[in-house]
Amino acid sequence: MATIYDIAKACGLSPATVSKALSNASDVSAATRERVRRTAQELDYVPNAGARALSQSRTWSIGVLCQDASQMGLWHYFFAQVIESFKDYVERHGYDIVFISNKVGNLGLSYLGHCRYRHVDGIFIVNTDHSQKDARELMESNLPKIAVDYEDDAIGCVMTDPSESMKMLFTHLYDNGHRNIVYLHGERGKFITEARISALEKAAADPACKDVTLRLFPSRYYSIEGGYDSMKKLLAATPSDRPTAVIASDDYSAIGVIEAIRDEGLSVPGDISVVGFDGIEITQRSTLKLTTIRQDTKAIGEEAAKNLLAQIAGEENVPKTIKIPPQLLLGESCKDLNQ
Repeated sequence: MATIYDIAKACGLSPATVSKALSNASDVSAATRERVRRTAQELDYVPNAGARALSQSRTWSIGVLCQDASQMGLWHYFFAQVIESFKDYVERHGYDIVFISNKVGNLGLSYLGHCRYRHVDGIFIVNTDHSQKDARELMESNLPKIAVDYEDDAIGCVMTDPSESMKMLFTHLYDNGHRNIVYLHGERGKFITEARISALEKAAADPACKDVTLRLFPSRYYSIEGGYDSMKKLLAATPSDRPTAVIASDDYSAIGVIEAIRDEGLSVPGDISVVGFDGIEITQRSTLKLTTIRQDTKAIGEEAAKNLLAQIAGEENVPKTIKIPPQLLLGESCKDLNQ
C-alpha cells in the first residue's frame, strides 16, 4: 500500500508538502495539489484513518442508533427514509456512518461504550427505548447527539410537529361531520405518543368544536397485525356506540384497521372512516388511498444531520427541538358525513 513518502518521492516533493496538499492546505498551490492528488490516485493511496483522526481531532464517523422492542428498525419506511436522508447529507460532508448496538463483539459494551470503541464524532438516535439505562447514559453524555421524535433536557430532536399534525387530522374529521372519534394510539409512555395524544385532546377541547366524543384505545406502532387486533377489540367493545372515524397510530396499523373493519362486514369509509400517520408510499398507491399525515423524511434526516454537524463543529451547544411541518394527504378512506 502506497504511503505519503511514496507520493513525495514520485512528485519530487517533501512529505510535509504532500500532506498539506492532501489536506487542502491554502499554502500549497492549486497545481501542486492537483499533481499530488493525481499521483496518489495512480499509486492507489488510501489515507490512514487513525492518522487523519489524530491530525484533525475527528474520526469522520457518526453513529446511528436504531433499535427497540418493535424490531421494525430499517424495515419501516419512515426510519429507512430518515436514515437514508441523514446518510446522504453527512456523506456529502465527508462522514461515514456506523450502526451502534450494545452487543458488539460480545464485549458487554453499552451504547456509549460502543460509540467510544468506534470513536464516533456524534450520534443520531433514530429509535430506541429512551428510558433504558444504556440509552440514558448515551443521551446524558457529552457526545454530540440528536434524536428523532424524542426530547428532554439532555438531547434535542427533530420531529414532525405533533401539535399541527393532530390538529390537521382532527379538523379534517370534524369538518367532515365526525363527532364520534377514536384514536388507536401507540405505546403509552413514549414521548411521541404522549405528545400526539396531548395535541389531539387539545384540538378536541376547542370551544368551537361542539358535541365531540374523543376516545383513546391502545394499539401498537408499525404493526398491521396490531392495528387489526386493536380494531377487532374496539368493535367488540362498542357494539352500540361504534365510532364514525378512527385515527390509526400510523399507516401500517391503518392497513390492519381497514382489514378488521371489512372482516366484520363493514366498509371503509361507508361505515367507518380511517385516517393514518406517516404517508408511506404503499397506502397512497393502494385501491383505497389512505387519508394520512405525510412526514417529510428527507427534511427530518437533513435537519438532524445539519444540527449534529454543527454540534461537532462547536457551533451548536444547547439541545434544540426542530419541528418539521406536516402535510395532510387527502385520500378515499374518509367519508364526508355532511353530504
